[in-house]
Amino acid sequence: MTHIASLTLTAFRNYEATSIDGLENNFIVLIGENGAGKTNCMEAISILSPGRGLRGATVMECQSQSVKTPWAVSASIIDKDGDATRLGVGRDPQKPDKKIVRADGDTLKNQQELGDVLRTIWLTPQMDGLFLQGGSERRRFFDRLVASFDPAHTGRMTRYEKAMRDRLTLLKAEAEAGNTADPTWLAALESIMAETSVAIAAARIETRNRLQYVINHATLSEFPSAIIDLSGEVEEALSKRTALSVEDMVRDRLINIRKADGHTGRTNFGVQRTDMTVTYNKKNVGAAQCSTGEQKALLTTIILAHARMVAARYGAPPLLLFDEVAAHFDKKRRDALFDVLKAFKTQIWLSGQDREQFANLDNSHILHIHNNVIL
Repeated sequence: MTHIASLTLTAFRNYEATSIDGLENNFIVLIGENGAGKTNCMEAISILSPGRGLRGATVMECQSQSVKTPWAVSASIIDKDGDATRLGVGRDPQKPDKKIVRADGDTLKNQQELGDVLRTIWLTPQMDGLFLQGGSERRRFFDRLVASFDPAHTGRMTRYEKAMRDRLTLLKAEAEAGNTADPTWLAALESIMAETSVAIAAARIETRNRLQYVINHATLSEFPSAIIDLSGEVEEALSKRTALSVEDMVRDRLINIRKADGHTGRTNFGVQRTDMTVTYNKKNVGAAQCSTGEQKALLTTIILAHARMVAARYGAPPLLLFDEVAAHFDKKRRDALFDVLKAFKTQIWLSGQDREQFANLDNSHILHIHNNVIL
C-alpha cells in the first residue's frame, strides 16, 4: 500500500530541521508532551496532499519563528506497486505567501496533482466541534473527502472560487461607483460558475452516495451508523433535473441577484453555501443534538467509511492521521478503533502523550518528539 518511507521538515512550525526514515507500511506512533509538536508533524504530512492541511493554515503561518529559511516538507512516497516518488511542498522564496509543489524535482502546476500521489484524511481534537460549528466548516470537511476520492475536485473548487471572486469585484465596484459592470465579462464569469458548480455538486453527490453505501454495509459495533445528507440548492436541483437544465438555472439565478450581491458583498446563491448534515441512524437524532462522545464516534464512522471507499476505487486506502487519539475515545472504543485500523493494512499515523495508550499495537513504529526533534 502507499506509504511514507521518509519525511523531512525544515523551518516548519517548531521544527528547525528534523528527518525520519526507515518508515514502513504500519502504525507510526508519535509520543510527546503537549506542545512538543505532534500535531505539527501531522500537519506537515497533511500538506503533502491537496489543500491547506489539517489546520487550514496559510503559507506564512507554517513558517518557523526562529529560522528565516523558507519552510519545506519533503517525503519519499512508495506506491502500492513499490515505485518511489519524492514529494516536496514549501514556501516560495520569491513569493513568500505562495507554495511551491514538486514531484521528483519537477514543479507541479497545481496542488491537484498531489492527490495522484498521496491521499490523506485525518481526525484531530480540533474537529470535535464540527457538528456544532457553522456550515462552512462542515462543507470544507466534506469537500476534503470528495477531493481525496476525486482529486479533480480541488481544481473545480479553485476555478469556481476565482470566478466568484472576480464577479463580486465587478459587482461591488458597480455598486460603489454607480458604473455599469461589463455585461459580457459578467456573463462569462457566471457561465464558468454555472458549469463548475454543476460539476462540484455532481462530485459531492457521488461521494455522498458511495459513502452512505459503505456506511450502510459496515459492521462497526463501537461506531454508530450515520446518515449523511447534503443541504444545497444546486445539489437538490441536480438530483431531480438534467445537468444542462441546472446549469441554466444557476446562470439565471446569478443574473437575477447581481444587484443584491453587489450591495451585500457576497454571493447569495451557489455551491459555496451547501451544508453537510449528519444523523445518528439508530436514534434518528441530528449529530448536533448528540453527546460529545457520540459526535466523535459518528465522525470516526465517516472517516473509516471514506477510507474503505477510497481503497475500493484506487486499490489502496488513504493515509490516516489520528492526532491525540486518547482525546477522542475511552480505552474500550480506542482499542476497537485499533482493531478496525489493522484491517486496512496501510500506514496509519497516531499520536499521544503516553506510550501505554498504544500497548496493544503489535506492528508499530514508535517515535518520540523531544526538543523539536523527532527521534
